[in-house]
Amino acid sequence: MNYIVLDLEWNQAYMQKAMAVQKRLCARLRGEVIQIGAVKLDERLDICGSYSIIVKPKYFTKIHRHVMLLTGITQQKMDAGVLLPEAAESFRRFCGEDFAFLTWGPDDIPMLKENFNVNSLSTDWLDRVYDLQTIYSQQTGGEKRQVSLEDAMAALGIEQTLPAHDALNDAYFTALVAKRLDIAGGIARYNPNIGKSLFSLTLGDADVGERGYTGFSSLNDFEGHGVISCPFCKKKMAQDDKTLHMKGQRYLTLMSCAEHGKMFVTARLSHNMDSTYRIKFSIEAAGDEKISSYKTKLAEAEQYRKASSQRHRRPYKRKRKAESTAPVK
Repeated sequence: MNYIVLDLEWNQAYMQKAMAVQKRLCARLRGEVIQIGAVKLDERLDICGSYSIIVKPKYFTKIHRHVMLLTGITQQKMDAGVLLPEAAESFRRFCGEDFAFLTWGPDDIPMLKENFNVNSLSTDWLDRVYDLQTIYSQQTGGEKRQVSLEDAMAALGIEQTLPAHDALNDAYFTALVAKRLDIAGGIARYNPNIGKSLFSLTLGDADVGERGYTGFSSLNDFEGHGVISCPFCKKKMAQDDKTLHMKGQRYLTLMSCAEHGKMFVTARLSHNMDSTYRIKFSIEAAGDEKISSYKTKLAEAEQYRKASSQRHRRPYKRKRKAESTAPVK
């Protein structure tokens, strides 16, 4: 089996253009891929091939100034690229038959799938993927923080000899980092459910024409959408404890199904372009370690709330007895 170390560069549209395109497509399109870069590794993690192609966008056809400054891809260079269906076909041939993708972070494959979907291209061959950022963190003792590719290179003594933010260059340096890791061991311990869920639903996506939300109040408000139903038996789950408000506008709630056990329901708020929110719900199995962490954070949040309440409580003042307001006869 070979490994395909993948990196992408994508163009972004200015806000009004992006909103108009997404509403016309009735689909989310956060960016349009303009460069695919990849390095092929054999089973010994030795480089045995490379791939780079400039893609001409179909919808976001004007290069964003920030993207041009970051990547060095000009309007002229982008216009001379090939359309995505042709690029996808040639990239598929490069990958071969027996391969798995290695990426740095979780963003590239979802972005590629998003682009394939709006172009009616198959995404079945994009599913076998491992996040090297996760494997690196696990093997260097930094499970709870995301490490940038540049920081990983510096920690491993890999010199940045080529410009960053070129898809092929970034794929090459990611491959050098992979060479320093125990990839076989990382894959053996890799949790295939990372980034996945038993149930997923996004509501209020104003960028594709839905009505956005002003915030999040309670899971019960979304009962009819199945977000508090067991993904296996479809029966309503019971809420075990309070909802935990986490960083990044995330809300985590422990639920229970009598037949299928405990599960976490996560609600994540993201900004729409019209200042409203869309809410992505996901359900995943709840392991003992995560339940323990959840209960600890709930207790900490309650202690903080009580301490904050004590600090802001006004001094007690005896209220005067209200005088009678009965009308005089």
